[in-house]
Amino acid sequence: MHTRAELRVAALARLEPLDADVLLAHALGITKEDLYAYPEASVDAEREATFRALIERRAVGEPVAYLRGWKEFYGLRFAVDPRVLIPRPETEMLVDAVLASGARLVADVGTGSGAIAVAVAAHRPALRVIATDTSAGALEVARANAAAHGVADRIDFRQGDLLEPVRERVDAVAANLPYLSAATLAEALAVSGEGGLDPPEPQRLPRAGGAGAPVRRSRAAGGDRRRERMERASLAFEPRAAVLAGTDGLALIRRAIADLPRVLRKHGVAFFECDPPQARKLAAEHAGEILRDLAGAERVLVLRADPGGAMIAP
Repeated sequence: MHTRAELRVAALARLEPLDADVLLAHALGITKEDLYAYPEASVDAEREATFRALIERRAVGEPVAYLRGWKEFYGLRFAVDPRVLIPRPETEMLVDAVLASGARLVADVGTGSGAIAVAVAAHRPALRVIATDTSAGALEVARANAAAHGVADRIDFRQGDLLEPVRERVDAVAANLPYLSAATLAEALAVSGEGGLDPPEPQRLPRAGGAGAPVRRSRAAGGDRRRERMERASLAFEPRAAVLAGTDGLALIRRAIADLPRVLRKHGVAFFECDPPQARKLAAEHAGEILRDLAGAERVLVLRADPGGAMIAP
């Protein structure tokens, strides 16, 4: 039997420190604070085996969010699994934008885990949301998240393509649609080794009853490279339909934009998360505005309807 500290130190030969801490705490069913407070506590064989399995899965790039089954977004915990894209911090900008718009009826297009729909509903009690997705599995996850946060009665989940299921006019549209091109996705997967990083090294955790092999600690040099490869590797584990959007990454966004005049009310507004070059391109084409993220990147495209309800165009 080994201590928490021994298992953590051994795991650092394979994982980044934060990943090791999060996964060890998850395997033990405790908080990271408890992990740090009682490092000499012994770990039973069953939980050690669980931790070993998590190390192997994370070492080949499987996202931590899938390994522990949840991801925090906008201060709320969302259940996630391989049926849905893992919510990213930058997508919180869409929630901020919707809440600031004063909208009372919102369409969340491609809801996935329901992160945007649930977050805006949870923070604005008078707001209602129509959330669409083509995936029945994603909608199942989203409905569970809405129920967990007590907003299921104000979110109407509908299966269908983009805005097609939206039959009424709405005040705002929020969309974090797939925006990776085939080439960008292929490059990311090539860098990450098609979902895996380097082949797993021999298990270096100490074995019960023996000292085990010496632990090789992670080196500072190359740490940034490994983190970047881990982030790219996660794409191989997420649903392709949630990240891939044609040859230029704009196929789905363009189709949604074309349908905005049908669903937006007078003075309505639409928010699309994009890569910066895409945001600039689409803003120029549609006389749109751009919101920058905290790093200064052009992240969200804003399109507004004119007083008659038609989209403003150049």
